[in-house]
Amino acid sequence: MRLPELHLGVLMREIPLITILGMAAVTYATRASGLLFGRRFPRWFDEVLEDLPGAILMSLIAPAIIVAGVKGVVAAIATLAVALVLKGNIVVPIMTGILVITVLRHL
Repeated sequence: MRLPELHLGVLMREIPLITILGMAAVTYATRASGLLFGRRFPRWFDEVLEDLPGAILMSLIAPAIIVAGVKGVVAAIATLAVALVLKGNIVVPIMTGILVITVLRHL
């Protein structure tokens, strides 16, 4: 039995290989560009990049808090309070947030 062909003449079984090779090329290009341009960026750009993980994390967390409503806000405040008290510890604040939202959802 012959595999179906796409209109580009590529067999269906070749698509995963092409996808993997494409992802490998993009990953390599990303890493190589970091080596090539490493210290050529201005200082302000480095500062922006340092703040980027926090901004990305908040862009993922904030919608979940808003969707959860008041319960989500209470859990977020509890998590923040525990995180501020226990600086450097991330496990306890995360567990606090999970516990608070779970309890509030079951009330």
